[in-house]
Amino acid sequence: TSADIGAGAAGNEKPAGAMTTAFKTTIQRYPKGSFHRILTEMRLFLKSRNFAQVPQLSSEHFLDLSDCFLPDPANSEPATGGSGSPSSPMRTPIRKALTIGINYLSLPYGRGRLAGCINDSDTMITVMKDTFDFRDSQIHRLRDDDQKLMPTKANILASFRWLTQGAAEGDELFLHYSGHGGTIDDTSGDEKLTGKDNCIYPSDFDAGGLITDDEMHSLLVQCLPAGVRMWVLLDCCHSGTALDLRFKVKVAADGLSCECVKTSRHA
Repeated sequence: TSADIGAGAAGNEKPAGAMTTAFKTTIQRYPKGSFHRILTEMRLFLKSRNFAQVPQLSSEHFLDLSDCFLPDPANSEPATGGSGSPSSPMRTPIRKALTIGINYLSLPYGRGRLAGCINDSDTMITVMKDTFDFRDSQIHRLRDDDQKLMPTKANILASFRWLTQGAAEGDELFLHYSGHGGTIDDTSGDEKLTGKDNCIYPSDFDAGGLITDDEMHSLLVQCLPAGVRMWVLLDCCHSGTALDLRFKVKVAADGLSCECVKTSRHA
């Protein structure tokens, strides 16, 4: 879960999620770092501070781990309103970002409420603007301390659609989620090894239900045309395979050597 780094720990002033804190610290130190560098440094950051979380990296396509995690942005235009101009193949590439932070403020303390997820969202907005040069007009957020931005299931799914709507070759998309994650019984038959789907918990999960990895894959991966790049950072439990991607990065016992291999379900 998130909110597992208390205030004052790991250099942060407020409660925060382990993954978000590790990513922020690493990417600010190595803004041009490779996939290999970012993954291994995040792992070292958490291990050196005795946190149990182990960052995972997966991809829909084979990764050259020496490539830069997030290259310099192409010349891009604001994504105000969430729509681009996909009819013109020569249009300027668009960048969009979505960050979701859910503290589950409707739940009592000790019964599922978290403390650091909204802070994580604030942190990621700073990283996206200061390190990755996103503009305010390109960033959409959901958080459960603002009735106009509530991360209900309906709003999250609508925001997923906004993120990918009109995407075209050259576009760059970024998604960050901090909140609860879990597993539920697989009903589609695609999880033959575990029989479980991974899922995330919207703020209204009791009434609205969960969002499964099948739904996320459909809305965030399957719909993307060739040439669109998307980065997803999930700061929650059971997040390593939450998008059902085809490849994963396997880290050797030394914690440094890595290789990109097909996941078992796609082998």
